[in-house]
Amino acid sequence: MAKLRRVCAVLLAALVLFAVLTSFLATLGEADHDCTGEDCPICAAVAVCWKVLERLAKLLIITLIFAASVLAALCVAPAFCRLLRKVTPVSLNVKLLN
Repeated sequence: MAKLRRVCAVLLAALVLFAVLTSFLATLGEADHDCTGEDCPICAAVAVCWKVLERLAKLLIITLIFAASVLAALCVAPAFCRLLRKVTPVSLNVKLLN
């Protein structure tokens, strides 16, 4: 099961890398084409490539923000729990002998 998950993750990463590279190369290759006007198919393809790159960049930003917030929560939670713990004679192992 773990091997299948690893293979799926590698395939997904390869697919995202392929999408980024093809979009970038298509945009770079058709940057200075002879535009035919308003309904230019090359301009439409370049616009789609830019939209793919923008969406992947937004996805990367959202993923980084989520990972940072999870990491911050995992680091802050133990300190916060220690702060909330009450100090009592029992927790200090104090013997109350009169």
